[in-house]
Order: sequence, then structure tokens, then C-alpha cells
Amino acid sequence: MAHPPTTRQRSAPAVLPEWPAVDDAAVSSAMAKRQLLSFDFDPTALPSDVLCHLAMEMFVSAGLPAGLAEDRVRRFILAVRASMLDNPYHNFYHVFDVMQTTNALATATGTMARLDSWERFALLSAALCHDLEHPGVTSQFLSKAGDSTHGA
Repeated sequence: MAHPPTTRQRSAPAVLPEWPAVDDAAVSSAMAKRQLLSFDFDPTALPSDVLCHLAMEMFVSAGLPAGLAEDRVRRFILAVRASMLDNPYHNFYHVFDVMQTTNALATATGTMARLDSWERFALLSAALCHDLEHPGVTSQFLSKAGDSTHGA
């Protein structure tokens, strides 16, 4: 059976785009106000290019593991953004929001301070990737539609 339109297959492009150039004031403004540690942060108010920079800032602020180059993390962020499907909720804004909220919660509770650099990187990466290529419909819908590519 053919996949419903909402479950179209998609993979990250073979060649990722360059790291986006953004207005430094937009990134600095979010950082200066410590908005990334706030539970009131609204990622939908910013373009996704700025969110890429802010995601990188969270990784750097958490302390990148020794030997993990910033360029690799940038490419990882771009690959996640490229792999998110275009649907109303499970999109790059949503996964950035989950990453930012996880960062704020883990920092406010002291969890970040108790984790080593690889654990912090894993926590933020898991938050950013938690809905990677989410089709925007439930498992029950996919099961009824006969889609065997997504586990029920």
C-alpha cells in the first residue's frame, strides 16, 4: 500500500547548506537576556537560521566534549534541520523548543552541573533529535493506513 502523503520518505540532503549567516544582534539579544535558560522563550519569534546559532550556543555553553569540533556540531544541527519534515507541529521549531526547554530545566535543577560533557551533549542531542522525521500523525493512524515503516 502506498504511504499516505503525510508520511513521505525524506532523508538529509547529500550536501548540507553552509552554516547560515545571521544578524549577530538577534543571537546576542537572546543570549544577553539569558532567554535560552528561560521557560518563556518563544522560538517561533525567530527565523530558523537564528535557531541554528542558538542551538550551537547551547551546545557550546554546556561544554563540548574534548575532541568534538564545533564544525561537526554545526553540521549535525544543519542535518537535523534538513531532516525535519514540513508539518505544522513536528518541525524544526518544535525540536528546538524541546532542546531549549530541556536545557533550561536541566540547568535550573542542577542536572547539567552533575553530568559530564558527553552526557550533556547526549541530553541536548536527544532533545534536538527526539522527533526526527516525525510524519505528523499518530502511530495508530500509520498502522491503520498500512504503513509498516513506522513502528506502532
